[in-house]
Amino acid sequence: MINKKYYFIGIGGAGMSGIAKVLKEMGANVAGSDIKESRNTECLEEIGIKVLIGHKKSNVTNPDVVVISSAIPSDNCELKAAKEKNIQVIQRAKMLAEIAKTKKPIAIAGTHGKTTTTSMVAFILEKAGLNPTFFIGGELNDIGSNGKYGSGQYLVAETDESDGSLLFMNPMAMVITNIEADHLDYFGSFEKIKKLFMKFSTQLLPGGFIVAYKDHPNVSQLLDKTKQPYVSYGLSKDNDFWASNIKHKGLSSSFDVMEGKNKLGRITINIPGAHNVLNALAAIALCRKLKVDFIKIKQALLCFSGVKRRFQLLGEANKAYFYDDYAHHPTEIAATLQAASSAKKKRLVCVFQPHRFSRTKFLARDFADAFIEADLLVITDIYAAGEEPIPGVSSKLIVDQVLKNNGHTDLAYLPSLYDVKKYLEGAIKPHDMVITMGAGDIWTVGAEIVEKAKLI
Repeated sequence: MINKKYYFIGIGGAGMSGIAKVLKEMGANVAGSDIKESRNTECLEEIGIKVLIGHKKSNVTNPDVVVISSAIPSDNCELKAAKEKNIQVIQRAKMLAEIAKTKKPIAIAGTHGKTTTTSMVAFILEKAGLNPTFFIGGELNDIGSNGKYGSGQYLVAETDESDGSLLFMNPMAMVITNIEADHLDYFGSFEKIKKLFMKFSTQLLPGGFIVAYKDHPNVSQLLDKTKQPYVSYGLSKDNDFWASNIKHKGLSSSFDVMEGKNKLGRITINIPGAHNVLNALAAIALCRKLKVDFIKIKQALLCFSGVKRRFQLLGEANKAYFYDDYAHHPTEIAATLQAASSAKKKRLVCVFQPHRFSRTKFLARDFADAFIEADLLVITDIYAAGEEPIPGVSSKLIVDQVLKNNGHTDLAYLPSLYDVKKYLEGAIKPHDMVITMGAGDIWTVGAEIVEKAKLI
């Protein structure tokens, strides 16, 4: 593997850049291209990976393997050049699975919570001295990277269910955080999504085990059917690991960790929300199964400062605090806003950029109920993420449903990000908590307002 030359088309992507980085650290020859410069491409260049900006046929010279993600269209000029030259082309998830074969792989799966849970597991193992290899769909704040090659036996990877490519992985352990309806443009029905997770659960290596959120009805159904060994976690007492005496204060949470009837101790995490208590429980259950000392788990989680674009503090402007979050599914949005609402001092202002026409089409009604905690809601145009527009589908679908469902009177529909920035600069009041949300480029709104305030 390390004796080959790899070329990544779209190397700056969240998943692609982590794999490229790890391959480089393993000793492989790695290069790639992306349509624009980014923090990810800059980080790759800093470790000696050549990154070409723009896609050209001439960029693809003589690699042994070309790596692509599902975001690369079949008519991409570099992909076509690779095929014309009979160069091996493999998917990102397949490349990840090949690397995973060199370690004891741990796969983190689920509709929501994957990035934070993966980050927590990786950070705990790192702090426990186990030096893991990890791949995360976001940048781990404490380590400053979304991927790292470690000398230890474990490899922790965030998997991708959006196109079914998680099936490339055969882990020795897997976490299933939840199973909900998403990516219906690809799967067509929720039943197919549930079948995907069921199939994935059968792919454990001999001696492997599942860690699963049993309180979730769809996960519970999977556990009822599986023949694989599993460890459950949740808030109810019939789980193997469960949380009690949960307290939320500001942007922190604390809870007692119960293993059956035994109290292991009290955990404090400095990231907000009930959903992050569950993410922490998943990480705790997994690491306990790997025989990591509870004191080391407790110390690591206390120090854990989260992941970029997951309730990330951007800064202050006009005495208001600006945060950013990657949430783009109704369940994620509701959980994040609930956490934010418990910590706000004045108004909670949510600026949401819908992600993909297909998701907006399928989940418009669900989105409408997700913003109930927001005092002021701003909705922008859809971030297409490479999708072609769907006739009759726009952000207006969500706006209309919000007004219909809960009469959210303090709502602004501002299609362009430029208009959103101008609006916020005039509408924000001291002590407001402003949170931009979405998987696109909505984060630039808060970042630019904060940067502008520094110059005043």
